[in-house]
Amino acid sequence: MKNISCDIILDLIPLVKDGVASEDSQKIVNDHIKSCSNCKVEFEAFEDIYSEQKSINDKKIIYNIKKNIFITQILILAIGAITGIALTNSMAMFYNFIIMPVIGGISFIVLKRRWYITPISVFILSYLWQTIAWAIESGFDWTILYGSLFYSIIYTSLIVLGVIIAKLLKFAFGKGE
Repeated sequence: MKNISCDIILDLIPLVKDGVASEDSQKIVNDHIKSCSNCKVEFEAFEDIYSEQKSINDKKIIYNIKKNIFITQILILAIGAITGIALTNSMAMFYNFIIMPVIGGISFIVLKRRWYITPISVFILSYLWQTIAWAIESGFDWTILYGSLFYSIIYTSLIVLGVIIAKLLKFAFGKGE
């Protein structure tokens, strides 16, 4: 077998440590470090330094990515719910038949077992929004409370419908329990 320079071995060590080197490259590195003490020291030192850095950096990176995705999803939920509720007294009110189930599906994906937080939040938010808006528009009357309740129940039902659809899709695509 041809003698391979230490520079080539040093280039191959990271690949061997990551497990992406071919079997031939692994064999060459292992054979070389048996006879070369300098490369063996580098091989062992690389393992210690690289494994510490990899575990620390990977955990931080994955945590930050998950955190950013979660925050983005929560913002989408909030913007969607506020938009849907704001459309209540307009000609675009019927878009809520699309918006609210989508919010329910997203809340099931984002919040997982705590999906119920979204329908409760939308119920409270829409009830308060409608009550205040109608009270400002036409003065306070006790019948406003019932009208606000009607819209809030519809929105909450649409969100729950979206959650049910998301659960059924999850089950249908084999990711159910």
